[in-house]
Amino acid sequence: MDFTLAGLWHQMGPVAKVVVVVLVGMSIYAIGTAFDRWWTFRKSQRLSMGYISALQPLVAKPGRLAEAISLKEKWKDAPVGRIIGPGIADYLGALEALGPKAQDPVEAELLIHHLGRIMDRGRKRELAALQKGLSALATIASSAPFVGLFGTVFGIITAFQQMADPSKGGGGSLASVSGGIAEALLTTAVGLVVAIMSVWFYNYFVAKADDFANLAEETSGELIDGIVRNGAKAR
Repeated sequence: MDFTLAGLWHQMGPVAKVVVVVLVGMSIYAIGTAFDRWWTFRKSQRLSMGYISALQPLVAKPGRLAEAISLKEKWKDAPVGRIIGPGIADYLGALEALGPKAQDPVEAELLIHHLGRIMDRGRKRELAALQKGLSALATIASSAPFVGLFGTVFGIITAFQQMADPSKGGGGSLASVSGGIAEALLTTAVGLVVAIMSVWFYNYFVAKADDFANLAEETSGELIDGIVRNGAKAR
């Protein structure tokens, strides 16, 4: 009896082989998704930090907020820029439309509230784009052990059938079914490996998504604080 991976593969039944192929496909998809998300989060972090660094001086000093609109050309691929930029443009447009009424505290409060809603929608939209594929990782992590167990059940059934059939080397001894049991348990082992890997990937990228959400929320808060602090001079 050959207990190497290659030997077990050749001894596997058709159901077990299909299960292993499915699990390998799930692992390839999980690794591909993880690499894609890693690259996306890395790029998003770098571009967002660049945009924030360029935005901060414009928010800190009164009268320079209008310059922030031009940042969208250089930082068009920065997720934080796609959150903050439209909010600033909408705020300045509404401020200009109000004219002298912009000095009214009630109108100013409504504008700030409207700006916050725009940036909140943008944050949810960008966060959803960054989390693309994570639900698939969660599905793989939760289902891979059961897929492996499915193959194990069929493998054990086959092993007991061999044990009961003298023509197939059975006769009730453990030696006669040890290969079948090893083959059956292999699918569960593969399923667990795929599930553990997917859980690690999923938790890592969920943490990265939380970090981005916090960064975007902090930047939005700093923008609103700067506008409130500078008042009508913000533009």
